Amino acid sequence: MNGYFITGTDTDVGKTLVTAALLRALLDRGESALAVKPVQTGCTETGTGLLVPDVEIYARLAAPLFPQGYPHACCRTFIPACSPHLAAKLAGETLDADALARAVRELAQDRDTVIVEGAGGAAVPLNQRQTMFDLMQRLDLPVIIVADNKLGAVNHALMTVEAVRNRGLRVAGVVMTNTTPATDEDVSLRRDNVETIARHGNISILADIPFLSGPDFDMELVRHAAQALNVLDANDRVPDTADAMRFDREHVWHPYTSATNPLPTARVRSARGVRIVLEDGRELIDGMASWWCAIHGYGHPELDAAARAQLGRMCHVMFGGLTHAPAIELCRTLCEMTPESLEHVFLADSGSVSVEAAIKMALQYMQADGQTKRTKLFTVRGGYHGDTCGAMSVCDPDNGMHHLFSGLLPQQIFAPRPDCAFHEPFDPASLDEAAHILEQNSEHVAAIIVEPIVQGAGGMRFYHPHYLKGLRELADKHGVLLILDEIATGFGRTGKLFACEWSNVEPDIMCVGKALSGGCMTLAATLATRRVAHTISADGGVFMHGPTFMGNPLACAVANASLGLLRTTDWKTRVNNIETWLNESLAPCRSLPGVADVRVLGAIGVVEMNEAVNVARLQEFFIEKGVWLRPFGRLIYMMPAYVMARNEIGQLAATVFEAIQTNRHR
Repeated sequence: MNGYFITGTDTDVGKTLVTAALLRALLDRGESALAVKPVQTGCTETGTGLLVPDVEIYARLAAPLFPQGYPHACCRTFIPACSPHLAAKLAGETLDADALARAVRELAQDRDTVIVEGAGGAAVPLNQRQTMFDLMQRLDLPVIIVADNKLGAVNHALMTVEAVRNRGLRVAGVVMTNTTPATDEDVSLRRDNVETIARHGNISILADIPFLSGPDFDMELVRHAAQALNVLDANDRVPDTADAMRFDREHVWHPYTSATNPLPTARVRSARGVRIVLEDGRELIDGMASWWCAIHGYGHPELDAAARAQLGRMCHVMFGGLTHAPAIELCRTLCEMTPESLEHVFLADSGSVSVEAAIKMALQYMQADGQTKRTKLFTVRGGYHGDTCGAMSVCDPDNGMHHLFSGLLPQQIFAPRPDCAFHEPFDPASLDEAAHILEQNSEHVAAIIVEPIVQGAGGMRFYHPHYLKGLRELADKHGVLLILDEIATGFGRTGKLFACEWSNVEPDIMCVGKALSGGCMTLAATLATRRVAHTISADGGVFMHGPTFMGNPLACAVANASLGLLRTTDWKTRVNNIETWLNESLAPCRSLPGVADVRVLGAIGVVEMNEAVNVARLQEFFIEKGVWLRPFGRLIYMMPAYVMARNEIGQLAATVFEAIQTNRHR
């Protein structure tokens, strides 16, 4: 949908007249254009229905070019002349930004250009949660701001420009109106208003429309609107999308793909809720939550507000020798939310770095404790802990992603992959080989490191809670530390706040990341017990690690907002619902040829195939069907945001079923 969103700095600034004049100017130059009013209050009843005042003005100026009459280009109408949210409430109805955006698109279909006029200013409420800003974001059109040229215009215009830009929208320009005639005293004031808004807002003044009256009012207005369109045309140089994508393909190296023959990429324009909007306007239901981190969905107002507020104070300051409120609050919250024995928090800037810190903590603990032979790590096959060297050394050495680097990495000690499924009765013998291997190597082992309950990128396998409990007992028996990598599983993904709660165990060291900041900023943390931290720090010891962006205030502020949402919303019910919906909707896949297993735990759904899938072909099919999933190996899986609705889960699963049924995975 091409066009503009018209908003004003206030009511009665001439916004409707500007909208109508721009419409007529577009029609005069041969475009199929339409002006739309999503919400109209202050309507009056007539013998034939409601009179919609703003649409009547559109019709007046456009009448010669609509011989059959101007269409009813208004989505919702109300009689009370007040704010949309109040008018809807008085009528016993509700407004919703998504529904309004869909209605606008329906009215605008088959039109070259649509001009959408908001009600009042940009922050006018639509309901208890949403404002006109939310509708503007849903439509994602360039914004034209209309300001009345009078005392106070500079403040109102610049505040609106800043607010619109802070919502990620492009301000196309400002139209100045003069709703009252200028006196000798304020001519210079009005001229200065125009210059000041342009300069301080770094914005184009599309038109400065003088006070108009008399029989030529409409056409004089249209003349100024035509001039404004000329400025817009000069400013709107359409970016060469094909050139940008060619550069991306030839020079931008994406994760886990070739530099010379890369997997295809889709260009994203924006993301909102659980949907990704592509550059061409297509919307995809995101079943990946951006590699499992955007648990609250995209563009959550509380996370966005936290980022904007912190950005106004400071975006970063070094953490060595300095501290700040966002980091203190985050560490306090993590100590309260995680297992009770974890009392010390080391902030990191990514999940892999938090694993590196955990490994170094374990090794430094043993050195400080005089156990200098303990330099190895014990883990199980099928695991994944990150892409940095220490983390890679404890990933699956043969079937994982990092076997190419085996000559570089420290050689660790591996037990077989847990073969005790989460939902099956537990066989204590499944721990026997791990216990035997640890027994043989215990004098060299500093720590056991595993992903609790769910082995993520190593295969999306769910193992029995008793197995993890057994590892805790083995660690205690042999005097080694237990490191739990909760980066993928933490903050509710498995149905428990942390996956280790399924086993009722507490680690000596825990890594968290991904969902920590709700998918907004890169951030992770490594937590340790008092025993670990104090042993390392004994006799003047210091922990030898310090990322440059450790404790980044911007990331910490957003993380505080994200954890606050977890504490104040019923995430557990949401995840339980998603688990039910995934079980129901993925069940039909079990009957399809080539499917090895279908399994679900919390907000994780997995369809495992007998053979590796064709990622490029599947990705193309998924986009065609309006969903976003990113398979790997033999796995087609989904880890949606906790705010996803039942019908959206159903659409994801139905698309997976269709893809397998029609052999799109081959």
